[in-house]
Parts: sequence; C-alpha cells; structure tokens
Amino acid sequence: MNTAVWAQITYIAFLIFLSYFLILTVYYFFLGIMGFFEGKLWSRKRDVEDYEQSYFTTFAIPITIIVPAHNEELWIADCARSIMNLNYPKYELIIVEDGSDDRTLDILDGIFTLKPVDMAYAKHYHESRTIAILKSEKNRNVTVVRKEGGLKKAGAVNAGLNIAKYDYVCIVDGDTVLEQDSLLKVMAEVQKDPARVVGIGSYFGLANGFKIKDGLIKERSFSYKPIIAYQNLEYLRSFFGNRISWSKLNAMPIVAGGFGIWRKDILYELGGYSAEFTCEDLPLTFQAHKYIADNKKDYRIEMLPQCVSWTDGPSNIASLMKQRERWQRVVIEMAWEFRTMLLNPRYGTLAFLTLPYYLFYEVLGVFIELASIAFILVGWWLGVLDIRAFVAISILMISSQVISSFLSVSSFMRSQRLFPTAYVIYLMLLSVVEFLCYRWIISFAKIYGTVNYFRGIKKYNQYARAKRTT
Repeated sequence: MNTAVWAQITYIAFLIFLSYFLILTVYYFFLGIMGFFEGKLWSRKRDVEDYEQSYFTTFAIPITIIVPAHNEELWIADCARSIMNLNYPKYELIIVEDGSDDRTLDILDGIFTLKPVDMAYAKHYHESRTIAILKSEKNRNVTVVRKEGGLKKAGAVNAGLNIAKYDYVCIVDGDTVLEQDSLLKVMAEVQKDPARVVGIGSYFGLANGFKIKDGLIKERSFSYKPIIAYQNLEYLRSFFGNRISWSKLNAMPIVAGGFGIWRKDILYELGGYSAEFTCEDLPLTFQAHKYIADNKKDYRIEMLPQCVSWTDGPSNIASLMKQRERWQRVVIEMAWEFRTMLLNPRYGTLAFLTLPYYLFYEVLGVFIELASIAFILVGWWLGVLDIRAFVAISILMISSQVISSFLSVSSFMRSQRLFPTAYVIYLMLLSVVEFLCYRWIISFAKIYGTVNYFRGIKKYNQYARAKRTT
C-alpha cells in the first residue's frame, strides 16, 4: 500500500476520532454547565432549608437502613456508630453479616450485645441461607442478620429487605461513615414528593486520611496521595459533572450502593436486587427505569449534591484496578441487558442521553481512545501524518478533561465548601497531567474488565482494605 493511500486512510481516521472527541467534549460541557447551575440552585436551597426542624416533625418518613457487611472488620464499627449517631427521628438498622471470615460479627456483638431471636418472615427476596437473626440488647432498633455468603452483595441486601419494616430503605456500604444530618437532607427531598420519588442518592467522597472516632468525623484530612486524590476528582466529575444533570432530566442511571434510598414497593415489584450481575446497583436502577416506564407510571429517580457520607477507596494501583475491572464488567452487562432501551422513545431522556453515553464512552470509549492514539502514532511513524495532528488531538483530550474537572470542582465548592483551597488547586493540577498517568491505569483496568466479561466472569472481586491508622 503506497504512501498516498496511507495518507488518505490516516486523514479519514483522524476526522472520525476528532469528531468523537468533539462530541464527547460538547456532551461534557453541556452536562457540566447544567450541573454547575444545579449546584448553584442547591446552594441557595440549602441556605433557606431548615433541616433540623424536620427532626421534630411528626410527618418524617421512617426508614430502614441496611448495611451489607462481608469482611468489614476495619470499618464496621465506625459505620455502625455513625448510623447510631444520625439526627433522624425514626429508623431501624439492619446489618447483614454476609459470610465473613474475619472479626466483623465479634465487633458488632461488642458494640450492640447481640442475642438470637426467633422471627417469622416471608422471603420475598432471593437470599442465601440465613443462619441466625440477632437483636441488640442495647438498641431496640438494631438487628444483625447472619447469613451464608454466595449471592454477593445482592443477596445480603435482599436478606435485609426480607425483614425490613419501613416503606423506604437506605442501602449503606459497610466501609462508609455517614454525616449526622445525611438522612434529614435526603429524606427532606423525598418528603416533598413521595408519590413520585422512588429512588434517590447523593454525593459521597473518600474517607482515606480522615480522622474518625466512634463513627464521628473529627478531621477531614483529604489525602494528597495521587491515587486517592485522582479518585476524589473522579467522584466530583461523576456526581457534579454527570449525575446531577442526568437527575435534572430524570435520566439517572445509578443510585450508588455506597448510599442510596429506594421506596420498598418498587423493590418488591422488581424482586429485589439481582445476583445475576457482577454488581447490583447499576442494573437495579436500569430495571427500575424500565419497569416504571413500561407500566407508564409518573416517577423520578434523583441524585442530590448534598454530601451525605464518606467511604473507603482503593489505596494502591492493584486495588484500584481490581475495583475498576469489576465496574467495567457490570457496565457491559448492563449495556447488553438493556440494549432494547437504547434510542427507544418509551424510555425518554435515559434512552437518548444516558444510554448512548454508556455505550460509546463507558463501553467503547477506552478502545476508541487507544485506537486514536495508536493510529496517529503509526501515521507519524510512517511519515503520512504531521506531528501537529497528534499534538492537536492530545490538547483536545487534555482540555476536555480539565474543563470537565473545573466545572465539577467549582460546582462542588459552591455547594459544599469542604475542600481547602490548596487541595482544589492540587486537584486541578492533577487533571492537567491525568492523561499521562492515572488515565492509563483506568484504561488498562477497563480493557481487563472487558476481556473478563467475554470470559464470562461475574465474581464480585472485593479489593483488599488498607490497614487503618486513625
């Protein structure tokens, strides 16, 4: 093949890749601007809302909090105590000890003084065998369920759902510490429209580096370790750059398992969480969208910019890749399972805005990015592509990342004001060089996850927890 033909192929490929990145940049910019103004609106609402007053009202909606816990000995004490410290008038706590082989159950017994009880209940939701149900002798609203493992987190949550007594349930990860006013803030939004709001989530960040005692955050010492800081930046872009805007358009694809609230009647109609997928939260949200739209019901699944909790994040590259490999598998599973929703008018904005993003960015994006870089390098090596083309597309990719980061961080700081100025500057500097380091880690994890998807692997693959020094 002569040079002229290679030049023509390279030119066409360059235009295709350039168009892809331009569309993605416009998409990010559109959602980022919308998220920025939504954050501004929520900042004003926060200043006038009297959340504390909700604590004393007789109309506050009671809620069941379910904590699935598998080998969470490092975090379960602070997680449980943070829930017991909540400023909320009426709730029950159900912790599901999911086949742990560490000290999770012993720690819970030390906190609550647990005693076995006989409890009759209907198994509406699929779970593995329940070994025992224990009640706290110190706190009447605390129940611990011991069960065999085997159905991943979905089975543990379902075990809690089977004995939950309130109409709303909040799912919280066992490595998560809640802010004391988290339920007041989130349930205040549910209270405004309980007939339509069936699912609701809110922002949570990383607790790595925090000083926590008895479930209370004593000091928010945000980690400057790059692997942690990059995750904080990602969370901001995800929540404030995408999810807040998707929520505004009722196209929210995920109520995250770290902190999420669902109306129980919807979970009943869906049969609870499915263990057929690698993870449980993303498929459940899509199932809810599909079920409710198919039945032509008026509903909303929302995401709030309120900071409700802090969770433990991977502290090294190996753990991060393990987490993102798992996330990639469930994204592909979801895209295939719900492929009939794509561009289907029945499913509204979700079908035309969110699903295409997941398909062309989350599923295929890593391969398009790598192919574009590889093709340009090959073209440059063969002498049929000017180095200026490579520089131009690199600048476009970096600029898109920086703009997205700036809009998300600005929106967060306007509504939360939790990060010190030095940390904000640090995050923005990291976004400039993200394509040179962190982005490659995530890309390789996505490729590995894609390969494992086609190998039929659906294992949860919980990453190793770092030892806590606080």
